[in-house]
Amino acid sequence: MATRDRYDDGGFSGGNLERPGLKQLLADIDDGLIDVVVVYKIDRLSRSLMDFSKLVEIFDRNGVTFVSVTQSFNTTTSMGRLMLSILLSFAQFEREVIGERIRDKVAASRKRGIWMGGYVPHGYDVQDRKLVVNDAEDASVRRIFGLLSNSAPPRFWHANFAARDSATSRAR
Repeated sequence: MATRDRYDDGGFSGGNLERPGLKQLLADIDDGLIDVVVVYKIDRLSRSLMDFSKLVEIFDRNGVTFVSVTQSFNTTTSMGRLMLSILLSFAQFEREVIGERIRDKVAASRKRGIWMGGYVPHGYDVQDRKLVVNDAEDASVRRIFGLLSNSAPPRFWHANFAARDSATSRAR
């Protein structure tokens, strides 16, 4: 009997098992509602060899067959499992290389002074993807660094800034 459910994890990375659609699929497998899992490509289910082997173990334990529409593998034979492991090793390698490239790109952009997003530090604004000093907050930043260099206790900081900076504080 075909299930009417579709287990879609659009917007979630295949790099881990923490995805709502996959969790529901695994729950339905454990409940005996699924006997065949069909995917378009193997790496859409998981791009991690370790995670995929956990999934295959769950499939085997529950008598579930795994089918990829675009790649033919028979997970019930040793040769099919070997080919699957090789393919998933490359998928995991590709994911790791992409992560390294992204980290390298972000690091290179930061070296060139390009703001790559996140919380804007107090005392700065972002203009044309660069951090520029916010003149209204400049004095409070200098006071903070002055207190830090004098090793003043934190309770002193609050008393020192509460009255002075209420006009320049901003929600982030």
